[in-house]
Amino acid sequence: MNRFARQLLQYPYFTAPDLVEYLDVSRRTAYKVVAELESDGLIEEVTGKERGKEYKAIDVFDILQSSTRD
Repeated sequence: MNRFARQLLQYPYFTAPDLVEYLDVSRRTAYKVVAELESDGLIEEVTGKERGKEYKAIDVFDILQSSTRD
């Protein structure tokens, strides 16, 4: 999970297949991580699609938005 947390800071907008590539994990692992983080409210799906879902790291985007307002 630490590798994924670091990855969110670098790539706060991603798809599950991106995680397969970035973290060198199986698709099953990537989708499991996505499901856990989404249920914990740390990421949210942004496309509204059934397939090809894209996610964003909520807190990372909040920090980036607040820093651009200062």
